[in-house]
Amino acid sequence: ITAQDYIPTEQDVLRVRFPTTGIHDYAFTVKNITLRIVDVGGQKSERRKWIHCFENVTSLIFLASLSEYDQV
Repeated sequence: ITAQDYIPTEQDVLRVRFPTTGIHDYAFTVKNITLRIVDVGGQKSERRKWIHCFENVTSLIFLASLSEYDQV
């Protein structure tokens, strides 16, 4: 995926999104810096579970679906 000449397959495109529940934590290192991606379930009932994920956070990137960004 990180290769400069990477081309996604049809299966890559079909599987790019899947609904999640709970908290999924992915850690990786880039140039001696450890980065964490925390995927938290997006449903309102899941939100209480994620507050502890944001202790000692220095940066945050919020992603929203283009088809759902304006929904309440």
